[in-house]
Amino acid sequence: MNSNRRWVAMSFLAFGALLWVLTTKLIATMMVWFGIEEFDFHLVGERFTLTTLVGLLIGGFAALYGYRHPTLSTLMNEVVVELKKVTWPTGKETRSATVVVIITVFIMALFLGVFDLFWSKFMDALYPSSQAG
Repeated sequence: MNSNRRWVAMSFLAFGALLWVLTTKLIATMMVWFGIEEFDFHLVGERFTLTTLVGLLIGGFAALYGYRHPTLSTLMNEVVVELKKVTWPTGKETRSATVVVIITVFIMALFLGVFDLFWSKFMDALYPSSQAG
């Protein structure tokens, strides 16, 4: 259970970081839409602005809330336990499955190309073009 807590914490941290970036971009875009981008003050350097701070606070709060919430934390722990039961394919299995998919795609493309050629010739014969030439 203790090793699972590390994965649970990392997943909530990744969620918080993603939410931080998305919230920052959303707020900055909305400020441009409303024409109030001059209120996006530079706090630390040019890249850490007021919207970055707000996004960081929202992402950090959401990550901490999710980590501390018993239901969400238990759910995430169950996800980690189930993912540890998954048997992942080996590299050789992955390569062979990829080759099968590529060959199947080429065969279907050839089949559909021949069918399209046949169908277009049939339709041209059935409904001849009225253009001269």
